[in-house]
Amino acid sequence: MEQSPTPHDRTTREFEATVDTAIVGGGICGLTTALALEQRGISPTVYEAASEYRPVGAGIMLQTNAMLVFDHLGIADRIREAGVPLQNGGLRSSDGEFMTRFDFDGVDRTEFGYGSVAIHRADLQRVLLDELDTDVQTGMDCADVVDTDPAEVHFEDGTTIQPDVLVGADGIHSTVREVVAPRVQPRPLGAVAYRALVTLELPERYRTQGFEVWGTGTYTGGAPVDSDRFYWFATAPEPITDGRTAPDTRAASLRDSLDGYPEPLPSILAGLDPGDLIVSELADLPALESWSNGRVVLAGDAAHAMLPFAGQGAAQAIEDGLLLADAIASNDGHEAAFEAYERERRPRANRVRSESHRLGRLGTMQSGLGCRIRNWALGAVPDAVIRQLRRRQVADTSLPRGDTGEESETEFGTATV
Repeated sequence: MEQSPTPHDRTTREFEATVDTAIVGGGICGLTTALALEQRGISPTVYEAASEYRPVGAGIMLQTNAMLVFDHLGIADRIREAGVPLQNGGLRSSDGEFMTRFDFDGVDRTEFGYGSVAIHRADLQRVLLDELDTDVQTGMDCADVVDTDPAEVHFEDGTTIQPDVLVGADGIHSTVREVVAPRVQPRPLGAVAYRALVTLELPERYRTQGFEVWGTGTYTGGAPVDSDRFYWFATAPEPITDGRTAPDTRAASLRDSLDGYPEPLPSILAGLDPGDLIVSELADLPALESWSNGRVVLAGDAAHAMLPFAGQGAAQAIEDGLLLADAIASNDGHEAAFEAYERERRPRANRVRSESHRLGRLGTMQSGLGCRIRNWALGAVPDAVIRQLRRRQVADTSLPRGDTGEESETEFGTATV
């Protein structure tokens, strides 16, 4: 009897028609990639380490470029309804003075159709999951990837898979990344990020407004994610602890550090439940030489984890998901697909990652004199320059090929500088 061809003996035509795609990581990047693949006739399998999707975690700011991607996928309106479209925002100093303001209605929505949306991370995941027919397998913790062509993935429960294409969307501490960029480790900034959802009744003026405050060594801000919950974040210049610090002690220290900051921060801190604090070390990745190896490709934080100071981490991962899916569906085999994906996405993501790193250095500066100079310099930048920078960021959004066959580009915080 003639032996049937293995999946990895398929011709290019067969690959295009029946590509078996596995996505390790069922977060926002992995689910966006899965949805974009599904809309292109490819049914991937998503492997998520968590045992179930639960309504936990904090919020997320979806900037305009992320909303343009979701509009392309046909779900932007659902996401907008699940979150809070922000009308405006801005950067302030710790005394409450605005250094710059963002008019999301006057620039983003007027010129691009969408503006920034604040949403609970779990609500965003739920929208994506509801749209998917794809098989999402939870409780599948990736233990190791032992080969790249064919890709061979081992999970903690003993399962082994050999997909045609393996997408590593498993975050900054990616297991999949080890076979693409061995020994690359996150770079700590020397500061800690705090996040929480705070239940409170906000004054009317803050119900559609995001804010950020740059203090001395401490950066804080947030936005409402629904009628009575506020997504709040802050950074503090301290090493990550071993986890034994009591939540009450942490909360008291934060209140001391942020004492005297402008509204709505005092109201937020007054309503903060110390047990809701999510604490993590601030870190990013250095630029990788390549995002792929063999049949393995990286996306999102696994490829370009960035600091949160430009508010672009999720947006860049969302752009990855759409462009990677489009490349897999529209190119002859995985090599051409990955080359097209990296050619479009690596320069943009690395540029944003570098900008986020520079902003992180500025945002966590501990010199009082340096912070005063920083704030003065930022306040001196004309509003027209800020608006132009924001337009460029949105206009550069990575979107799939248009009808002309040419690449089309439209590019923890609300910062868009």
